[in-house]
Amino acid sequence: MKNNLFAFLAALLLASPLLAFNTGKSILFADSYMLRAQGVEAAYWNPANLVRQKHIDFWAPGLNMGVSVANNSFDLDTYNFIVGQDYLEDADKQLILNKINGSLHTEMEAQVSLFGFTLDNMSFSSALHAMGKLALSERYLELLLYGNTDSLYVFDKGTTDAKGISYVDFTFGAGGFEIPLLPSEYPVLRTGFSVSALVGVANADLTEFYGYLQSGWDGITLHQDITLRTGFGGYGHKAMLGAACDLSQNLQLGLTLDNLWGKLTWSAVAEELQYSLVADSVYAVDIQDDFYVLRDERVAIADYATELPPEIRMAALWKDNKYSFSADYVQAFKHSAATSKVGRLSFGAQLLPLPFLPLNFGLALGNEAYPWRASYGFGLKSKGSEFGFSVQSIDSIFPGQKSKGVSFGSYIRLWI
Repeated sequence: MKNNLFAFLAALLLASPLLAFNTGKSILFADSYMLRAQGVEAAYWNPANLVRQKHIDFWAPGLNMGVSVANNSFDLDTYNFIVGQDYLEDADKQLILNKINGSLHTEMEAQVSLFGFTLDNMSFSSALHAMGKLALSERYLELLLYGNTDSLYVFDKGTTDAKGISYVDFTFGAGGFEIPLLPSEYPVLRTGFSVSALVGVANADLTEFYGYLQSGWDGITLHQDITLRTGFGGYGHKAMLGAACDLSQNLQLGLTLDNLWGKLTWSAVAEELQYSLVADSVYAVDIQDDFYVLRDERVAIADYATELPPEIRMAALWKDNKYSFSADYVQAFKHSAATSKVGRLSFGAQLLPLPFLPLNFGLALGNEAYPWRASYGFGLKSKGSEFGFSVQSIDSIFPGQKSKGVSFGSYIRLWI
């Protein structure tokens, strides 16, 4: 039973592998990348920019990747302070709680390219994606730090949650289709689409979470019910529609709708892990006895589907020979492990001090669910290849002791 409980707690942590970045190179611009994506990447950002080209574009396996880990409360300074103390004074405890706004949120994400190439105005590609979120109520930490100073503590899914998903996509994209019959004074409007077959790897979702701790003259009563739904091996699909136009020689606008008809059905293994912890009218004298009852049960369930909610993105890109600036806004229609219905805005810039040396910067504005972040990157570019690296600091202008998380990205692109 104890081993199963430890496995459950580990599953909650691993179930939080961020708001999804489609490809690793987007980290260079803090996600302001829709109109910058070319070649294979355009199928994930705006397939309207899959324009006809004579060369073949290749995505190097495993080398186009991004990894991100973040939380909404603690920077490295705070972490080092906590672990460096032999004893926490009341002022230290309050400092910790003041950094948490209702819940401690942690997020992780990873994306790795498997293969990709273009032919004319089409692309074929595959990538592995893993993402998720974990939220822990501030009341848990308050109870841990101070003990049960209140007579009643209530824990529910409003402030505690866990969800995660990982899958492999096989994506076909086509674009550069010009809308006919528009008045001649209108800019040319390009459109495109991509469709993805999805192979589910693993899924975890906290479907039920309710509990309370109550203290009174008759002792302490504790009750906690937890249900975690898990799936391994599945299939699914999603699609993207994109449009872009050049308002001038320097200014481009774009719009996409992603995750259309998006869902994953978990069919190989589908289970519910159910845990219940009960302790009624317990006094301190009873602690040496078995004062609680813990039930755990693993139940096979019918196949179930995980929805990938539709997401809208709007972008603008201004560029000339040595500079470029971009802005992206994205918002989903629902919350999920991969999306947020709280909109977010990001900006990107690129400087070319030399034709072969791009320097990249990005800034993503924060909101209640998404800490602000700053990105830096550089690359090298030749006639037949480009590669580069990036680092992103979360809730701090530079990576370091004040960061609440960090992201890394790399890319390699070849064409012949």
